[in-house]
Amino acid sequence: MKDIKINNRGKILLMYLTWFFWKVRQAFTHITDKEPKRVCVLYLSGLGDIVCDTLFFETLREKWPKAKLSACFPAAFCDVQKEFFAFDHYIPHHSSWLTLKRLWSLKADLIILPGWLMRNSLLAIFSNAKAIIGYVNDLSFSNRYLNSFTLELAGIQAKRCVQDMRSCHLAQRPMAISVALGLRTYDIENLEIPRMKEYLNHAVFHAGARFEGRRYSEESFARVAEYLIDRGLVHTVYLIGGNEDRPINLRIKSHSNLRTIVDKSGISLRQSFELIRTAKVFVGNDSGPMHLAALSGVPTLGLMGPNFPHISGPLGKQSRYLFHEFECSGCNQRDCDYNYRCIKAITTQEVLETLDEMIKD
Repeated sequence: MKDIKINNRGKILLMYLTWFFWKVRQAFTHITDKEPKRVCVLYLSGLGDIVCDTLFFETLREKWPKAKLSACFPAAFCDVQKEFFAFDHYIPHHSSWLTLKRLWSLKADLIILPGWLMRNSLLAIFSNAKAIIGYVNDLSFSNRYLNSFTLELAGIQAKRCVQDMRSCHLAQRPMAISVALGLRTYDIENLEIPRMKEYLNHAVFHAGARFEGRRYSEESFARVAEYLIDRGLVHTVYLIGGNEDRPINLRIKSHSNLRTIVDKSGISLRQSFELIRTAKVFVGNDSGPMHLAALSGVPTLGLMGPNFPHISGPLGKQSRYLFHEFECSGCNQRDCDYNYRCIKAITTQEVLETLDEMIKD
């Protein structure tokens, strides 16, 4: 069974079906008060979403030190994710059918869904797990980009509560689960993140993003790179990204004659991560690499477009962000009536001044 894309109306219909399947699963799942021996975090989401939950994963280990902690993440992310928190066992997701078979083999006592995505919910529902806790469905059935979610439980007794995803950071999304399971809560406001590795004399820029409204000006990226190199703050600026980002990176290079602005698009995620965590500074749009940099302790400047920084800004005292709020901020990001004015409002001068402050600190 391959993962397929469906239109918005189809997604909403599937949401109603998912809710029906969930209520049936709930009704036929016996409640247990036994301490789980096999716990699985099921989160088929973006790499940034996953690594931002590192603090939550640590509290699971504190709560159940003797339990076997498993994780089901997209296969491409498992190798890098374990640098932040190493689970005992991984189920790398390649296809829904194969993942479901592996979940059945796992025989989990508890599956945790720390963030809502429909396929996470369906895989958990049709698994043989003895208990499930997490955000199973969007009860508004609206498929909006951000929403409030009710914490759902099967096979476990705890108080249902609502988590408003519009008012919390990615790292705080599992908070309702933490309270229900009696886990230690954590503060992200004054987070001090030590560097994973000593820095080398380079900067890393990530100019790509899934949505156009998150992409900062390519010419401005070139000007910022020139500024860092010309003033001897770094020797090289690496432009990372996937193969799909190569045209963006090549256009950035075309705005400058410096040979030390180097296109690294298309290298592996592991290779990109090594460049990121040894960078003197990281500059990037709201995306997974930005969160990798921040959580690696690298001074990180996040260029925020439509997303609010309190939802997806870079973590840690060493990080900064630039953001201009408009009445339409927090939109669905898929289209824009205002020509993406939020990301375009960030000036090159703002970026340079902020980087100067970061490097001084």
